[in-house]
Amino acid sequence: MTVRPRGGRPPGRPDTPRHLLVIAPQCRQMERLDLLEPAAAGLYEVLTDPALGGCAPGLPDGRSALLAGYGITSADVRAAVSDAVRHAARHRAVLVLALLGHGFVPGRSSSLYLMTEESVEDVRNGSVAVGDLLTDAADDPGVPGVLALVDTCHAGGAPPPVHELTGGTRNGRTRLALLMASAVTQPATGLSFTRGLTDLIVRGLPDAEREFGVADAVRALKGALPGQDVTGLDYDADGAARAPVWIARNARERRAPGGLCGRLALDELAAALRAVDPLLPAPDATGDGADLAAVREDVLAHPASPARGHALAVLDSLAVAVRTVVFLRGWLGADLTTARMRHALHTLLAAEGRLPSGDRLRTDVDIVDELVFNHPSADDDWRPGLTKFVALLGRVCGRPPEAPELHAWGARGGAVAELNAALAYAARRVDDQRLALVVSLHAALADDWPEELDAWLLRDGELLHHERFACPSADRAGAELAVEDAAAWAEDHGAALGLPLVRVDIALPAGLLLDWRPEEAGVAALLGIRYEVRLHWSRRLTPDAALRSIERVVRGSWDVLSHPLGEDRRAPVDWLGRDDVAEAQELRAKLRTGRYRRGLGLLHHPGADARLLDLLLHYTPVLLWPHDPAGADPGCAEDRHRCLDRKWWAMPAALAYAYRDRWADREADDDLADLRAVWDDPDWLRFCGAFRNGPPPARASDTAPEGMS
Repeated sequence: MTVRPRGGRPPGRPDTPRHLLVIAPQCRQMERLDLLEPAAAGLYEVLTDPALGGCAPGLPDGRSALLAGYGITSADVRAAVSDAVRHAARHRAVLVLALLGHGFVPGRSSSLYLMTEESVEDVRNGSVAVGDLLTDAADDPGVPGVLALVDTCHAGGAPPPVHELTGGTRNGRTRLALLMASAVTQPATGLSFTRGLTDLIVRGLPDAEREFGVADAVRALKGALPGQDVTGLDYDADGAARAPVWIARNARERRAPGGLCGRLALDELAAALRAVDPLLPAPDATGDGADLAAVREDVLAHPASPARGHALAVLDSLAVAVRTVVFLRGWLGADLTTARMRHALHTLLAAEGRLPSGDRLRTDVDIVDELVFNHPSADDDWRPGLTKFVALLGRVCGRPPEAPELHAWGARGGAVAELNAALAYAARRVDDQRLALVVSLHAALADDWPEELDAWLLRDGELLHHERFACPSADRAGAELAVEDAAAWAEDHGAALGLPLVRVDIALPAGLLLDWRPEEAGVAALLGIRYEVRLHWSRRLTPDAALRSIERVVRGSWDVLSHPLGEDRRAPVDWLGRDDVAEAQELRAKLRTGRYRRGLGLLHHPGADARLLDLLLHYTPVLLWPHDPAGADPGCAEDRHRCLDRKWWAMPAALAYAYRDRWADREADDDLADLRAVWDDPDWLRFCGAFRNGPPPARASDTAPEGMS
């Protein structure tokens, strides 16, 4: 039996990013709204909570996306919305726009106007036509959807005319979800709509899906605001959209930190129980699995059927998952860290040539849930994959393979044979990662090809041997032959140690990084087929004073880079276009003042501009750019970067697998295979520091960055 997750988001397809802009102006001609600023701030807080609203601030350049109080003019509002639309289009993000404050509909019109600092009631000039704002935002070709939350008097007048939604630049393929505090003829008082919606987002809805939308909120708030009929509009004419525009993640659906039941398991079990009897209650998502026995009794009370058999099998698998989490926490204790779990999982999945579904693997519950309920169809059940993960994790944490607790866990799950095979597998896989060859062309002068290169052989991060290899000629062919000699030298030492060589780290100056793909070198077989090749910047081995002065800043970047995703659910990379790097002095000023604190990516190949690479690598340990020197910006457009969101935690090894798939004409992740990367991880930075002071120290596995392998 193969148990597959049902419901929820499609595996491996990350959420569309969401940007938020909250505008709440006070109007000097009207009564002051004492609750306006607190209500706006409360709504902003829950909508930017990654577990609830999932929004990133919607204005560029680090500006606050919460505009509230006096001093906000109609021009300010229009400019802020225009900036937010452009920013959302650039990131292909849904724009969430909240408009709070005084509003009016002039004369017999039903079109809503938002009042700002200089507005006068019933005078259109000096106020903001809400329908026009929403039309411009929803019709932008780069914005995949707009959610508008309007809390004003006469809020029901906010929708644009129908013909504006059904035509325009997008030819009617617009998406506008609109939630309004009151009908067009009604006042709105006390910011009760905003405060009620904020509370609703925090509490969640018992009968809604994982994300709730406009219709859910209208049902929940109907009748809750005296004198106000909350109204909604949900116009979605984009047939290619993966999911509706939603307001917030349903807090009732979130698993509490102490829960032991994973999301895939609960989805699968809920579907299985409905197939047996729609009235059967499912276990609580916040629980510890203690009620599984009662659920089993409820299932057994029904007549035998394929549906009942499937439900019992799911219950058995869920029980295994819960027991495994409890076992790992007790067996490994303080040695159970996120970095070690991700390292073990990546070792397992990379060997199978696959990556996990989605970007949710943050905890032991998530990882075990993935392995039990999303195993390959080639496996009969969870046993092969889960036992390999447990064996690898035990090895990484230094537990002996003969530990009686480990074998008792395997026996209880009926996986004795699988565990024994997994322990042998783990020994091989861990040994495969013990030996590493570092090759450096730092002796190259002015980015020319060197006459010799240095090679170091490391075991468990400790220096075993150092050798210099002459290049037969000072060109690419000579360097490639010298690298082959170094690899053969390392292979000979590895054979004597009984350890395979699977990884080669190559350090190059910027000019050679642009001019050479060492993974494609090799006479009999490509270097990248035989080894996992990682590229580094060689100037870190021999830094000048300026580079030495910011080493600590570069090392500190890994505090952000080591997390699998940022708060906006995107890989932590700032992408730069041609305009961003056109003026070297302006770019240097932004780098010096900390404008970019994450990894950096170029939307275009830098051509022969080695100085640009040098400048960027002074300030970041991770730099990405497209393969093709002839590629224009669209060749590495931002919507193609989403490949990194799911695979960030497996980088840079994921690049090596993407290259291999392309070379072998297998189904490849072309977006990933089109990228090149310098990846100066903490181990490399540690090696560079030790290079200047003596032999490299042993690798400290317990300080490995979370999410890196």
